[in-house]
Amino acid sequence: MRKLVTFLLAMLMGIPCMAQYRMGLVKDEDGYTNVRKGPGTKYEIVDQVPDGMWVSFTKGEKGWHKIYTTYTSGEEQEFIGYMSANKIVVPPRQGAWKQVAQVKDEDGYTNIRKGAGTKYAIVGRVRDGSYILISGDYDDRWFKVYTQKGTFRGYISANKVLRIESPMF
Repeated sequence: MRKLVTFLLAMLMGIPCMAQYRMGLVKDEDGYTNVRKGPGTKYEIVDQVPDGMWVSFTKGEKGWHKIYTTYTSGEEQEFIGYMSANKIVVPPRQGAWKQVAQVKDEDGYTNIRKGAGTKYAIVGRVRDGSYILISGDYDDRWFKVYTQKGTFRGYISANKVLRIESPMF
């Protein structure tokens, strides 16, 4: 019995040490995001991740996430550095209707409208090539568009976006 209690205590003490890795999509209008040695811009750049790449991360500190190598084979992930949290889009959990999409490259930008149709006012623009969050077909021609934090923004024409398959969460 004593061995069982000792084992259970050891397991419970180890739980907080286990990292809860999450996957996120790098979103940066500049085309890449810096990975730094520490949580802030004063730290040295150790790597750069292109816009649209998936990264494995854990919550860090002061608005910065810890970035890790991404393995799907079950190998231990290695710490790389820190990335600004506002450069990572975390798609909603499976079962939600929101998904990541990329705006097609055509005229430099694509309009976001107040309603589903060109007759509605433009409420914003998204640079072509950018990654956005959308939800299911509104009327087979329009998607609802959301900010990185999941707030509804407006509508975008379905023929202006490519749906992106996300990695397993």
